[in-house]
Amino acid sequence: MEADQRIQAILASGIKIPPMPEMYLRLNTLLRDPDAGPMELAALIRDDGALSGAVFRVVGSPVFGLHTKVDSLTRAISLLGMRNTAALLRSEALRAALGDPRHARALQQLWNRGSEIAALCVLAARTAGTRGISLDAAYMLGMFHDCGLALLCKRFPAYAEALGESESWPDILELDREHQLSHAVLGQMVAKNWALTDELVLAIRHHHDPDAGALHDEGLKLTAVLNLAIHVHNQANGLDDSAWTTLLRSESARRLNLDADALDAWEAKMRSDDAFPASRTIAPQCSNASG
Repeated sequence: MEADQRIQAILASGIKIPPMPEMYLRLNTLLRDPDAGPMELAALIRDDGALSGAVFRVVGSPVFGLHTKVDSLTRAISLLGMRNTAALLRSEALRAALGDPRHARALQQLWNRGSEIAALCVLAARTAGTRGISLDAAYMLGMFHDCGLALLCKRFPAYAEALGESESWPDILELDREHQLSHAVLGQMVAKNWALTDELVLAIRHHHDPDAGALHDEGLKLTAVLNLAIHVHNQANGLDDSAWTTLLRSESARRLNLDADALDAWEAKMRSDDAFPASRTIAPQCSNASG
């Protein structure tokens, strides 16, 4: 089925893409102001416990390599940087907008996995050094790449059941084939509706595609980093990693202008980083909390 036909099928199925919430719109407005900085951003989110809490949680974690704890929201934003903070806040806003208490377990599985992969994307991008992969874009792609599943859970019980009942990550592409839908195309629609960059929109659409001619240099690198992060996540949790070994490993190396051995060395360096969660399994831990 062609992409435009898939879009029409998705829209015809009754799925509605949520509009950007008010806080997201205010955040975008603030970020367009060249005079706005950490103080203004802190003032915007100070009274939102979920958003301010997310900033403190991440700044005290090893995700962005800061290894520090702070008491001031303005200081936390300064340490993260405006772009990284914005990526985090947009991800939190997305999660809230796509929440549905009817499918809390399934969505918790989705967002826990997304958080783990986003952290690994950042770690991979940090390991890349000067290869031009921004940490905020890597984080956003890690969080948003499967966001279409949240909407599919609302409309098609099979998706919610697969995510909520499986002890491991289900075969999402097989579910897509069974329903003649595409979580990647739906994710693209969400990302475009929420005004993500064109490269992120296309990377979400094509993150499963070994031959993504629509992507330019930035998008190719981002999808390579994402697939590396998913590979590491799969290995850590004993999940099916055949897509990486049969196809995506060589394609990711090509997109990063590396040979396969150099990519393996990059992965080894990534795993040796102090921020790598080597001392614990990084499998999603499901709960009954609201998605």
